[in-house]
Amino acid sequence: MKRNITLWAVIVALTMLVGVVPALAKSGPKITFAVFSDPHLYHSSLGTEGASFEDYLAQDRKLIRESEAILDAAIEAIIKEGKVKFVLVPGDLTKDGERFNHLLFARKIEKLKKAGIQVYVVPGNHDINNPHAYRYVEDEEIPIPNVSPQMFKWIYRDGGYRQALFQDPHSLSYVVEPVKGVWLIAMDTCIYDNNRVEGKPTTAGRFTPQTLDWVQKMSRIGTAKGKQVIGMMHHGILEHYSGQSILFPEYVVENWATVSQQLAEADLQVVFTGHYHANDVTQRSFEGGNFLFDIETGSLVTYPCPYRIVTLNHDRLEVESRFIAEIDYDTGNDSFSDYAENYLTEGLNGIVYYMLMTQYSQPAGEPTLTYACQLAEAFKAHYAGDEEATPETLSIIGGYLHNPQRPIEPLVGQYMATLWTDLNPADTSLTIDLTTGTLSE
Repeated sequence: MKRNITLWAVIVALTMLVGVVPALAKSGPKITFAVFSDPHLYHSSLGTEGASFEDYLAQDRKLIRESEAILDAAIEAIIKEGKVKFVLVPGDLTKDGERFNHLLFARKIEKLKKAGIQVYVVPGNHDINNPHAYRYVEDEEIPIPNVSPQMFKWIYRDGGYRQALFQDPHSLSYVVEPVKGVWLIAMDTCIYDNNRVEGKPTTAGRFTPQTLDWVQKMSRIGTAKGKQVIGMMHHGILEHYSGQSILFPEYVVENWATVSQQLAEADLQVVFTGHYHANDVTQRSFEGGNFLFDIETGSLVTYPCPYRIVTLNHDRLEVESRFIAEIDYDTGNDSFSDYAENYLTEGLNGIVYYMLMTQYSQPAGEPTLTYACQLAEAFKAHYAGDEEATPETLSIIGGYLHNPQRPIEPLVGQYMATLWTDLNPADTSLTIDLTTGTLSE
């Protein structure tokens, strides 16, 4: 009597052999690809005027009105590179998961596909089952259709799902081979099942045990086949500054210290992430020689509006940052770079000022405004990457840390110190030796 052997059974069997059969030599492809993250696309026809839209912008730091023009500029720039074979987009494709904006994004990336450039996406925390999908009319927020996980998969069927070698039955994760010799594991770390009940999108991320097990198996199988395996996910897999998982736990995947070690031990060495809107790279080494790099790409709609050009050259990964310099949008007398920086500075000043007053009971006016501006500069520096505090800033931090007379100042000093301390390696430009996990010149 014949037994029916499922594809999954074959995968499991191959996985078990990884520990017995030596991995095949990696084929050493040379390929260039691009990464842009968190485009938060929003079409102006859904409303950009009135009190309700202004209220939304007041509590955020994103260039939402300009998002379509910025995305168009990024697509044009990537095509003009002339050597990009595929693009990774690690989530938050839309402002708040509006079906209209998802369909628009899918149409936008068709231009890349027509230029011979494949696009691979994963969802971000804003993208699925989002109750905040609105159109804005004067002082009203009017709910409009969002998308379910199944609809996301259908809309982006040409964004990775149709090309998938394997798909995780427990999430929207998948594996593709964008070029011969390279496996991409696109990992869905978002929590969206309870969004409708809770009335808001869940910012935090996690792996379910089933999906984490699936990712480890996929990485081991790819390595055993001699593939260079890379990962992509929305949430950070590592802390990007000391204490990030305490200060802003929803931006690092749940149980990140253990999960990152498990993925590194499964031979996953590089993961491209987004979510925090910072252009930052961090790394972690483990016993036995395993290592993991978290290459976070800042948001297109947050200054300095970066994207990355990555070259995989045999066992070297060369990462270069580019920045959107010009868009088809009226920025007044300012260059787009100045316009975007001013917008971020003003937005952060207001957000941090409000946070200090509401969460830390600080009075309005000076010196709370001074603290807010100094913290905003620290956040802005972290978003840009390769942050380095001036002697004057270091002196201010030192003074705050050693002033117990005003309890808020040691706290402000701690925030500033950790944001201004750039963890290794470099953020804007770097080359990684994938055989050793060291940096190359």
